[in-house]
Amino acid sequence: MKVGLLSDTHNHVPAARRALDLLVARGAGHLVHCGDAGEDVVDLVSAVCRERGLHAHVAIGNCDRPQPGDAPFRTAPAGIERGETLEFTLAGKRCASLHGDRAERLAQAVADGGFDYVFTGHTHAPADQRSGATRLLNPGSAARPRQGPPTVALLDLETDQAEWIPLPP
Repeated sequence: MKVGLLSDTHNHVPAARRALDLLVARGAGHLVHCGDAGEDVVDLVSAVCRERGLHAHVAIGNCDRPQPGDAPFRTAPAGIERGETLEFTLAGKRCASLHGDRAERLAQAVADGGFDYVFTGHTHAPADQRSGATRLLNPGSAARPRQGPPTVALLDLETDQAEWIPLPP
C-alpha cells in the first residue's frame, strides 16, 4: 500500500488539488494530511476520497484550530478521520499523524516506540528521520514551502521507500 502525504496547504485549494491529483496518479491508496489544511481543502480531500474510494486522516494544525469567537469545527466529512493526534494501522504498520506544532506531543509520539511511522507537518520543510524503530516523515508544504518547491511525499509501506515529489506550478 502506498500512502500519499501532504501538509500545510493553508486552504489553498488549487495547490491541494495538484497535490491530491499527483498522489492519486502515483498510486496512493490512502491519504494523510498532516495539518493546516483549511476547511475548503478538507472538503476537497473528502471529495477525492469519495470519487476514488479512498480514506484519509487529517490532523488538526495550529491554523486549523478555532480562535475565540470562531465557529466550532464542522464534523469530519465522508471518508475522513480528523483529530489532533490520529493513531491508525495501515498494512500492518502502526501510524500516527499530528501537525507537530506542539513539540512535546511530537517528541512523545516518536520516543514511545509504539509507531512504525509518525507523519507530521508544521515546518513547511521535508524531513525523514529515524528514532529507533520509528520513522518520522514530513512531506513539506504543498502550498507554502519555506525553501525549494512545494512538495508532497509518497510512502510505500511494503518497501519502506519514501519519495518527495515537487508539485508542478
